[in-house]
Amino acid sequence: MSGKELDRQPVSRRLWTDWLYERVGMPTPFLGIGIAGLLLLTLFLIGSLGGGFERLEVEGLAWWESRDGRVGVLIALLGGLLPTALRYHELGTRADLEALARSPLWSGELPDALSRATTGSPRAALAFGFSGILVVPLIALLVDRDASIYFTTWYWGLAQIWTWTVGFFATFTGGILTYRVYSDARTFARLARSLPEVDLLERDALLPFARQGLRSAVPGVIFLTFLALNLMDEGFLLSAVLIGAVVGVQNIATLMLPLRGLRDRLREAKRFEIARVNAAIRGKPNALVGSPLAGGEGPSLTDLLTWRRFVESVPEWPIDLSTFGRFALYVGIPLLSWVAAALVERALDVVIG
Repeated sequence: MSGKELDRQPVSRRLWTDWLYERVGMPTPFLGIGIAGLLLLTLFLIGSLGGGFERLEVEGLAWWESRDGRVGVLIALLGGLLPTALRYHELGTRADLEALARSPLWSGELPDALSRATTGSPRAALAFGFSGILVVPLIALLVDRDASIYFTTWYWGLAQIWTWTVGFFATFTGGILTYRVYSDARTFARLARSLPEVDLLERDALLPFARQGLRSAVPGVIFLTFLALNLMDEGFLLSAVLIGAVVGVQNIATLMLPLRGLRDRLREAKRFEIARVNAAIRGKPNALVGSPLAGGEGPSLTDLLTWRRFVESVPEWPIDLSTFGRFALYVGIPLLSWVAAALVERALDVVIG
C-alpha cells in the first residue's frame, strides 16, 4: 500500500463527541471554560441566596479558607476541565493513530487498531464512569469519617446538593477518561510489539508512541494538582494520600505502557541486528540480508564493528531523558508548588501553635 493510498484512507471512525462538538460549534477549550464558568456562576448564586457569603464575613474567612467554598470552586473547575481533557485525549489519540497509519512502519495491510479513533468498549467506559462516581462518597467519608451526618436533614442544603451533583458529573467523566487512557495505552503497546520492522536509523516514525504516553499522563497530574490544593485542610490529608497514590500508580502505568511496548520491540530489533553483524563477522554467507549494510561489495571488518557499536548505542526508549525531564518539570511544577505550600503552612501551624 503506497503512502498516497494511506493518506486517502479514512483512518479513524467518527465518535459521538465529534457530532456533539460540531453541533455546539465552539472550540474545545472555550466549551470547557464555558462549562466551568456556568458552574461557578451557579455556585456564586447559591452562595448569595443561601447566605454563604454573609457567614464567611461573620467568621472572617475568605472563600478559599472555607472548605465548602474551596471544594465548590475546585469541583466547578474540574467539571469544565475533565470533559475538555477527555476531548483532547480523543483528538490526540486519533492524530497519533493517523500518524502511524501514514508512516512507513507497516508496508502491507494496516493493523485493525489503526482503523478506529479510540479503542475499548463503550459499555466498559460507562462502567468506569459510574464506578468513578464512588470517589465522591469515598472522599466524603475519608474527610468527615462520620457517615451519620449524611443522613441528617440539616446537611442537605442547596449548596451541598450542588456540590455532590457536580462532583458526580466530574468523577463520572473522570472515570470514562481513565478507561479511555488505559485502553488506548494498551492498544499502543500492542501496536508497538506488532511492528514488523524497526528502522534503527530513522526513529521519528516512532514519536506517536512517545506522544501518546506523555499525553496520557497529563490528566492525572492535573487531578493531583487539584487534589493537592486541599492539603492545607487536615481533614483531606488521608483522602489526598490514598487517592493520590492510586492516581499516581495509574499515571505511571498509562505513561509506561506505550513506551514499554515500543522498548521491547526496539530491544528485539537491536538484538536481531547485532546477531546479523556477529554472523557477518564470523564470515557467514548472506548474514546481512535485510540489514542497512547489505548490498555492494560488502562492508569491511571495521565497518561491521562500527555499525555494531552504533546499534548497541541506539536508545531503547522512544523518548530521550531530556524531553522526559522537561515534561516532568512542566507538569510537576504546579503540583510540587502546592504541596510545598501546604507543608510549609502545616509546619508553621505546628511551630506557632
